[in-house]
Amino acid sequence: MVASLLAVMLAERNYRTGLFDLDFTSPSTHIILGIEGIHPEEKNGIVPPKVHGFQYMSIVYYSGNHASPLRGEDVSNALIELLAVTRWGTLDYLIIDMPPGIGDATLDIIRLIGKTRFLLVTTPSRLAFETVRKMVDLLQDLKVPIVGVIENMKMKESSFIQQKVAGTGLTFCGGISFDPMLEDAIGNVSKLLRTEFGRELRRAVDSLGL
Repeated sequence: MVASLLAVMLAERNYRTGLFDLDFTSPSTHIILGIEGIHPEEKNGIVPPKVHGFQYMSIVYYSGNHASPLRGEDVSNALIELLAVTRWGTLDYLIIDMPPGIGDATLDIIRLIGKTRFLLVTTPSRLAFETVRKMVDLLQDLKVPIVGVIENMKMKESSFIQQKVAGTGLTFCGGISFDPMLEDAIGNVSKLLRTEFGRELRRAVDSLGL
């Protein structure tokens, strides 16, 4: 959800933006953004269609509504092929929506794409942040820049995540409250931007100085 609306907000600011859904486990940005009946064009490669003011590409164009039974080398090969054939042109930002945790796709992105920066998203759960902490350790060891950390689905007043982020030396970009109205807005970008989730994410994006 964060990656989808981040792409929308960057496009609103007249940045040349692309969104690449590389969540091999369960791509969902097309559902969030209400993208139907729009497909990439095959022209000396794959040219992503333009939606909501930005270019859009997703693994779902190849997996359809089915699970992707890929692992290990198969994931790497599929990712490398998609990166090689997709023609973005000149972009200011390419937002890549990745599955949570440290997997083959994440490691390949770090290896293959220069100038990558990570924006990490966690829920208030101690268990969720433990995954983020390990991700932070890996990225810092590899000297990969981290933009900051966003706390999503915050259900009560607590500074736990903010304190944990401060302990890593990273920027805490803010918390986004759990919004019961969010589900009804899925598929409608205008409604999503008007939700409390949308408003709080916009404040988090503003804090990044984009």
